[in-house]
Amino acid sequence: MTRVSKVLIGLLFTLNAGWALADSKSAGNITLDELLSKEFKPGYMALNADVEMNFFLNRLAWSIPAEHLKEVGSRIHSIDDWVPEMIKAAESAEGEGRLLHAANYWKAAEFYMMAGDAKRNAYERFVELHDRAVPDLSKVRKNVPYEGGFLTVVELAAKGTQKGTIVIHSGYDGLLEELILPLGPLMEAGYRVIAFEGPGQGGVLRVQDIPMPRRWEKPVGAILDFFDIDDCTLIGMSLGGYLAPRAAAFDARIKRVVAWGAMHDMLAGPRQDPQFTMLESLVSAGEREKMNAVFEQLGENDHKLQLAGSHGRHVSGGKDIFEFYQWAMQMSLADVAHLIKQDVLIVMGTQDHLVPAEQAWVSAKAMTNARSMSVRMITAEEQGAEHCQIGNPRLTIAEIISWLQRLERRDQALKDPLPYLATGS
Repeated sequence: MTRVSKVLIGLLFTLNAGWALADSKSAGNITLDELLSKEFKPGYMALNADVEMNFFLNRLAWSIPAEHLKEVGSRIHSIDDWVPEMIKAAESAEGEGRLLHAANYWKAAEFYMMAGDAKRNAYERFVELHDRAVPDLSKVRKNVPYEGGFLTVVELAAKGTQKGTIVIHSGYDGLLEELILPLGPLMEAGYRVIAFEGPGQGGVLRVQDIPMPRRWEKPVGAILDFFDIDDCTLIGMSLGGYLAPRAAAFDARIKRVVAWGAMHDMLAGPRQDPQFTMLESLVSAGEREKMNAVFEQLGENDHKLQLAGSHGRHVSGGKDIFEFYQWAMQMSLADVAHLIKQDVLIVMGTQDHLVPAEQAWVSAKAMTNARSMSVRMITAEEQGAEHCQIGNPRLTIAEIISWLQRLERRDQALKDPLPYLATGS
């Protein structure tokens, strides 16, 4: 595998963390309340020698027992093994009535497929099995009109007295079902939660073929309009660490924003590789044919690179790899960070293998007009140092709740300040 393929497959993985239940008893038909109330053991495990494939196996660890994943991982020695082994595991799990396990194996298989009918079919199998496993979820999905299509949404009510509304989305081609598990504690803390798939994500991409725009304020605006929201907290995961702050810069209805994984610049990680910077320089010079030819040559014997290119074109809507790179080069907060005036929380793992950890501080320093700025670096000792705290995502949820509570106490105190306040104080 070439160096550039390693960084591009990293882009493929910057969708976001996904979770489900590591409990064999919950693998069949369960209620949404049961799904949201399940606990889990934190920990980032060694399940495969390949860094990226090990990362994805850890993503599955909430839904599938570790011993099952270890066995499947032991049979995967290269990218070529991944899809057939995951399909085999999915079929076995379905045959045993472990529907949620089967669904998530199909999700894993789909992830490493080239864009096309097979990928769409695998995604549809994932949704079908997930809905059979958690039938309540299909009953609470809503469709929000968006540019001739629709965004898929799940609205979940707060437990007890409602304190506010949280809107949450994923990142680089994430799935709505992946967002469900962390939401329970937010609801228990008194927050109404609206989770949605935007363009370039889930079925909005795979079924409707709507790509991801740079201007994320458009789909977020459609959600806020539909639900008549004028005050919310917006959470974006992984590439959502760019998308959510970008939306906040242009929509004042977003009062608080969380970057669950800093992503000041989508290409900050890949730019550490000389081959990637060479390709980027060709794009900057407008050398479309040469750039496409170089990429094709690099990918001749590199299935991971071919996969990353296919996925990038699909998410971005680019006609070729040149247009995908053009799109990715625009995914940066550099020109808009100063427009963000909300309370901001950035949560970052100290050993994120996809995004340089210093991106958290780059974003924090660039948001010069934020009402407040909080950065939480999560370490290996906390089992949350990896991308989007895959080993311990509930720790991030706890941090978000604590942060919101601090802001609530601050705002309450500021209702009755001392007199004679200085201008700008």
